[in-house]
Amino acid sequence: MKPRSHLPIRQVTSPANALLKVFRRALAEGATGEGWMAVEGPHLLEEAMASGAGVHSVLVAGAAARKFRDLLLRLPKETELVEIPDKLFSKVSATQTPQGLAALVELRSPDLDALLGAPNALLVVACGVQEPGNIGTMIRSAQALGATALVTIKGTVNPSNPKAARASAGAIFRLPVVEGLEPAKLFGRMRRAGMRIIAADGRSTVSVAEADLRGPVALLIGREGTGLNDEVARQADQIVGIPLRPGTDSVNAAMAAGIFLYEAARQRGFQY
Repeated sequence: MKPRSHLPIRQVTSPANALLKVFRRALAEGATGEGWMAVEGPHLLEEAMASGAGVHSVLVAGAAARKFRDLLLRLPKETELVEIPDKLFSKVSATQTPQGLAALVELRSPDLDALLGAPNALLVVACGVQEPGNIGTMIRSAQALGATALVTIKGTVNPSNPKAARASAGAIFRLPVVEGLEPAKLFGRMRRAGMRIIAADGRSTVSVAEADLRGPVALLIGREGTGLNDEVARQADQIVGIPLRPGTDSVNAAMAAGIFLYEAARQRGFQY
């Protein structure tokens, strides 16, 4: 894909424009019906471009078109570029302080079997996590601490949610993410791949520092407040907890994932 040498921007002023309707819906829900993920801001667009993700369309406010001109010039020639008035952009945006730049990008579809078969695979499995910010932070921590992928089971918030994408700080474009899998089928595939399944549960008397997190491992992180349901917890080879100060009930789901990921990275010698 070749970058453009000038900016052929199409001007749109009508709020009824079809592309604006697509952006408005995608920025609220996370993706279009065709599977294009909606992101806002220059950082996420740069991360998407750096990862090689396809960029379908870019929507830019008038002031932002000038501010981010150098970034826009790096867009592939086939990317549709549309400029709208600043006030209209604020009505399309899903953020309180829009930066005037949004894009529809294509996430790659990872090969789950290849991920499960990776040497010393380390998977984070989000089981019913509901807060987009938690999923995004888990993706960010997983990418930073050497995880192979993040997987979600059905009933978990969509990792493509705009809030999740922002919380990931662009890591969603660098870490393979597989979403919405049936638990029974996923656990069966993990076992056939030789993975040990470790469940995070604060009620366990086994400390995360005592667990062996080397080799092919899947870390199960449960829903905020209620943790893992019994059906999912029964799939675990071992249930492990985080030692907490007396009187403390639990830690945030994303925090728990970060602690487990750090301990796994430490045991593996921080070899990424």
